[in-house]
Amino acid sequence: MTPEKSKIEKRVNIIQLILANACNFGCTYCFEGIQGKEMSADAQVAKVDLSRLRSRDEIKVNINDSMYATRERFQHQYDPKNRHMRPRDAIRYLGNALDISRSSGVHSVMVQFFGGEPLLNWKAIVAVLERFGKGDRDGMHISYSTVTNGSLITEEVADMFARYCVAVCVSVDSPTNPSRPLKNGADSTPVVMQGLRLLQEKGNRIAINAALTSATWNEFDHAIVDLAVNVGAKEIGVVVDFDPGFYASFGTQQIVDRLWRVIEYGRKKGVLLTGYWHQIFQVLLGHDVIAERGFKNCSAKGAQLSIEPNGSVFSCKAGSTLLGSIDDGTALLDAEPYLSHASLRTENPAFCRGCEIEGFCAGLCLGPLEKKYSTIDAVETTACDFYRGITRRHIESLQAYEVATFDLEVTNVEQG
Repeated sequence: MTPEKSKIEKRVNIIQLILANACNFGCTYCFEGIQGKEMSADAQVAKVDLSRLRSRDEIKVNINDSMYATRERFQHQYDPKNRHMRPRDAIRYLGNALDISRSSGVHSVMVQFFGGEPLLNWKAIVAVLERFGKGDRDGMHISYSTVTNGSLITEEVADMFARYCVAVCVSVDSPTNPSRPLKNGADSTPVVMQGLRLLQEKGNRIAINAALTSATWNEFDHAIVDLAVNVGAKEIGVVVDFDPGFYASFGTQQIVDRLWRVIEYGRKKGVLLTGYWHQIFQVLLGHDVIAERGFKNCSAKGAQLSIEPNGSVFSCKAGSTLLGSIDDGTALLDAEPYLSHASLRTENPAFCRGCEIEGFCAGLCLGPLEKKYSTIDAVETTACDFYRGITRRHIESLQAYEVATFDLEVTNVEQG
């Protein structure tokens, strides 16, 4: 049962605009589904009409391998009316979302351009940036970020991102990894590198987004750090596999060791590796503390609205529980679906009681928990072992100067 509403903090810090439910890549490990030719029985039951989808041959997803857990989510994901966010809708949705954030006492938000591949809908990005800017007109401070595959970066894109200080996170697993081909099967590396160079030339803030999964296991090594150095990226966000089976298959210690080797190499090269797993350590040190940003390591627990092209709102792109419509306004924050997520903002499930990182960790991504357990109030114990293990490694490697201290010097003052 959801705790009393008065005890739940209702605060929206992140607004995610899903600009396009389509992509020009065919990544073999995409959380929305493995590339395949056959539609699953689940998708058929959900009455997904693939024949009406634009570029249907480019959107081949096996729902059985998808993270989505509910029929309702399937229907939203593959609804022909939910493929592409119109620029005027993007402006309206963000305006409504800012109203919701202000109502919750928030005056500084992060707006994320997300997909699919968000740059397939460049017109909507331009419309939002030109209308809202840094937020002054709307009594807010707005910062922007995007996660992109990097293949559609042009001089115009790089210029505008630099002008509006859009942090650009480019997904690149490794220069040698074959898991991120273009939809036509061609190697994506040349076009992605061209995009990274353009961003670098225009002085953009660049981060690399890499995945450590069963599909990228063999190629996850020092090469990703060398690539980051080469393009001027100071940070690599590592998404460790959302699939709970990954932790059981590879073993917690092996995953920690493989990730740690790359973390140490990154430190030598001046590149920081971060991710959900690293945010536990950041919170532990007091950086970006929960009280300031509104969440531990999972913004989907009450701190984020993820808005689909048709205006439907979920907690995140991977979540399956419909929170409502962005046109519901502040009523979204009083509805049971949002309250159920927000109740986990600081309070973990009962299983976590007594864990050494309980106060800093929010557990595995909500998407796979919904998929496996049909609830978000669940714990994946194999992931827990990984989170504890990698956090312990960070603590053990701390240098004294990295820990903030407050020392009181005692000075003898001669009495006169």
